[in-house]
Amino acid sequence: MSRWQVCIGFCAAAGIFLMLAGCGGGLLSTSKTISNPLGLQGRSFNANAQVTLDGLTARLSVQQQGILQFTLGDIESSGNPYEGMSRMEIAQQARLLLSINSSSVPPATFILRNVDLRIVVRASEGTSRVSPPVEFRYTGLLTLDRQPDGSYMAREALSLRSELDRFDGSALIAILTTGSDNTVTTDVYLTAETSSPNIPSDSTVSFTLQLGDSSALIRW
Repeated sequence: MSRWQVCIGFCAAAGIFLMLAGCGGGLLSTSKTISNPLGLQGRSFNANAQVTLDGLTARLSVQQQGILQFTLGDIESSGNPYEGMSRMEIAQQARLLLSINSSSVPPATFILRNVDLRIVVRASEGTSRVSPPVEFRYTGLLTLDRQPDGSYMAREALSLRSELDRFDGSALIAILTTGSDNTVTTDVYLTAETSSPNIPSDSTVSFTLQLGDSSALIRW
């Protein structure tokens, strides 16, 4: 092989390496998935909803801090296998239910408009450390169908996501991987509208959120 061919080969290899590095390591990045990182999977919570009737519109609102609180053990053995992480993406499935108690017969199906659902989750290690908030949010429409027991269930499950940068993600992981009495606290905020005939004036409404599959994708 001539000296010229060796030089070309070396330059090509160096160019490929620089291209990979210039992509921020994207092509060399690694990732790991953790199942149920915050212990939310399979849990549910409920609260009474305030109902305001305004002409043709019924407005629902829920604001409940600390609606769900429980202890959570370590998600990983000792050590720091997440050192150098670049970001964390947490996915959470959820489904909304409403219970409407009224002397009138509600419809078989109705739509909630302008839904703004916000779930804020924090993990703490005793009183010494509290993680940055993990916030899940959904905005849009929800179609609710009446169930055999008279309650209403959203037709589709919500696929919620929250992304943490390296600093917030590392702070959360630092708590979840140490201690055995970590506490997870959840706050929920909901506003929504529907046509007033769907929620009669004598109604009392309760809100339930069922939490399904949950996972965290950690990237380096």
